[in-house]
Parts: sequence; C-alpha cells; structure tokens
Amino acid sequence: MATFADRLTELLNMKNVRRKDLAELLGVTYKTVNNYENGTREPNMEQLKRLADYFEVPLDYLTGRSDSIPTVSDEVGEVSPEETAFLKWVEDNLEGSFFYDFDKSPEDAKKHMMETLRLVWERERGRKPGQKQGE
Repeated sequence: MATFADRLTELLNMKNVRRKDLAELLGVTYKTVNNYENGTREPNMEQLKRLADYFEVPLDYLTGRSDSIPTVSDEVGEVSPEETAFLKWVEDNLEGSFFYDFDKSPEDAKKHMMETLRLVWERERGRKPGQKQGE
C-alpha cells in the first residue's frame, strides 16, 4: 500500500496543484509541504480532512489505507446521458479562475454554482449556431 507521502505527491501532480498554494490552504509553510511529501512529517487530523476535501478523496485513500477512490457512479448509480452532456459542457466551456475558485469553495457553494450553470446550459443547448444569447 502507498504511504501518505506517496498519495500527496500523486494528487499534487495529478491535479496540477502548486506546493505554495497547498501550503496556503493548510496554513503551513512551503517547507512543511515538502516535508509531507518526503515523509519526514505528517499533517494533523484537521489538515488531513482539509486535504481530503480539497482533493475530493476519502481519508483512507489519502493516508494509504485504501487503494480505491469511489467514483460518482459508485455513489449515485449510473449517470444519465443528459448529466453527462451537462458535465461535458461545463468542462468544455468554463476554465481559468472560475475552476480555481470552484475547487476551493465549500460544498454548498459548489452546489449553487452547478445549479446556476445548469440553468445557463439549458438555455444554451437550445440556441442555434449564430443565434445571439437571449434570442
């Protein structure tokens, strides 16, 4: 099984997270994050919870107790074709600072943002090429 240090390095690289940004999120120094990655230091429970929430993984996965990450379909069953189309539209059309803020937002704020995006998507998917918004 992987160690916490292995998992942290893997998640930082997989999600393209800068060590400096992670240090700010946890309220620690850049050197402390490096120590976490080297395995010479481990975060406290509150920091572990923040990391798990930030990377959207279970604590057992983050700490190396489990090798599996539940997927959305594991938690809620099959994803409908409409939901798949909506999520693809979000991924294709929104980028940059929105997603930076989105990832750092609390779960209830993320839910509201996704509800708003769904309303925009529903209006946009009925629009014909060349048609202006609102027509």
